[in-house]
Amino acid sequence: MHAKSTRLSPPFSPTSISSSTQAPLKVTHPATVAVDDDLIRPVDDLNAYLETDLIPARLDLIYKHLHLAGPPRFARPLHRQKLLGRTITLTENISEHLVWHHSRIFIKPLPAYLLDHPFWTTNLCSDTSLHSSACGFLLSYAWLVSRESDFRLARDEMHLLPKALEWETWAAFVTSFTDHIDTKTLHQVARRYQYGELRLSRLNKLYRYTPVAFSAKNFFRGFLSPSTWYQELFRQSFGWLLAVFAFFSVSLSGLQVGLATNRLGQNGEFHEASYGFTVFSLMTLAGSVVAMVVTWVVLGKRQFHRYPEEDATQVTNSVRNLSPL
Repeated sequence: MHAKSTRLSPPFSPTSISSSTQAPLKVTHPATVAVDDDLIRPVDDLNAYLETDLIPARLDLIYKHLHLAGPPRFARPLHRQKLLGRTITLTENISEHLVWHHSRIFIKPLPAYLLDHPFWTTNLCSDTSLHSSACGFLLSYAWLVSRESDFRLARDEMHLLPKALEWETWAAFVTSFTDHIDTKTLHQVARRYQYGELRLSRLNKLYRYTPVAFSAKNFFRGFLSPSTWYQELFRQSFGWLLAVFAFFSVSLSGLQVGLATNRLGQNGEFHEASYGFTVFSLMTLAGSVVAMVVTWVVLGKRQFHRYPEEDATQVTNSVRNLSPL
């Protein structure tokens, strides 16, 4: 349950988003939003929709460890993201906003309702969690869209901003917003936005191995392991086995060489040790193969029930494409 307050106010002036040249921004919510196995209709429960749309609950769960996933600094603007060769991938999950993976960064489009002063007053200013999360989300766009070139990329190429928004209006809005937000302490924004870009590979490890997030589901899926990345999921979860098998291979080769010599070939203790190590190596190999098969079956079964054709095929292809151990 989120704390309520009546003393909060919108983080921008009511006139900052309006001008003689700015067309009105129409606030339209989706008809339905799928959350896990539930279907939320904003027309029936607007607060539940706003919590899903704005509060990064999955990152809040591991907030104490977020410093391991990214530095406490602002996110780079869009033109710098392009300069770094990153592909901007849209996400509607607020917890995935500003998460990056190799040459890809996920960015959630800015909804028009966050630019609407009356909407803030009516729906966001009575809930401190919604208010701080919305302020943090707006702050992230102040980072991302700081110049006109960023604005053109965001609105025209990437469709991250409302189509009717103009550059002059956006610049005036951000000026008003930064007048209301302390950009030094960031005490008005949700704590997730104490950090900018977060690395997906580290978030996956935090979700797999930290006690606060540990579960069987999180161990296999991590923070974000979509079906198209199952090949990478297997590499991350079982890639360390390559080093183990390499060790066993070298060790067994050494034992064979030792058994071929006159001195060690006649040594009973060496024979016993070689036998025990060989059995242990074979059992480890068999156990690892079983673990990989079980993981594949469990993930494939789960995806088949959710998306019978597409995702089950992707899981199978990912396993086939793995390099043989």
